[in-house]
Amino acid sequence: MKQPIIAILFLALTGLCFRTAEDDQQKDKGSFYATVDGKMFKVREDQLFRGILVSKSASMDGRTPSRTVISTTFNGATYDKADKTPFTESVAFEMSYEESKLGPPAIFSIALQVNSTDYSMVKETSKIKITDFVWEADHKHFHLSADFDCQMRSWGYPSDNKKDVNLKGHMTNIRITVPSWLAGKTQAPAAR
Repeated sequence: MKQPIIAILFLALTGLCFRTAEDDQQKDKGSFYATVDGKMFKVREDQLFRGILVSKSASMDGRTPSRTVISTTFNGATYDKADKTPFTESVAFEMSYEESKLGPPAIFSIALQVNSTDYSMVKETSKIKITDFVWEADHKHFHLSADFDCQMRSWGYPSDNKKDVNLKGHMTNIRITVPSWLAGKTQAPAAR
C-alpha cells in the first residue's frame, strides 16, 4: 500500500516541477495589445515580442543629436492592396533609451500601417509611458512594459481625405536585446 502512495506522490511532485518551469516561461513571455479607433489590432500568431537597442546617427542639419533608441515592431496581417502590392499591417515604436527610467521617454515616435494606409503620430496629442524596466541577470537584455495613447495621421493628409485614427494600448514584458557593440556604451545597473 505504501509503494503506490509513494509513487503517486513522486509523480505529483515531478509534475509540479515541470509545471513551474512552464509557468516561468509563460511569465517571461511578452504581450502586445492595441486598438485602432476601438477595433483590436491583431498581431500575427508567430509574432516574437522583442526589440533591440539601436544607435541613431545625428541628423545632417544638426537639429537631432546622435542617440540610442529602443526599437520594436509588432506585425499584423499581410495582404494585397487594391493595386496588388503587398501590405503588412504593423505598429513600430522608437523611444529614447534612458537607463531604467520609468515614465515618458524624452523622445519617441510611433508609426502605424493599417487598412492599406501608412500613419505617423501627431506629436502634440500622443503619449507613451514606460511602466516597467527590468534587466536580465546577463545584462545583455532587459524587459520593457509601456502604455500608449496616440493620434495617428495618414502620410497623405489632407489630400487623401483619411481621418486621423486613435492608437491605444500597451506592451508588456517585451525583451529588448542590447547588441555587444553597444553594451559597452550602456550601463546596466548592478544585479538586485
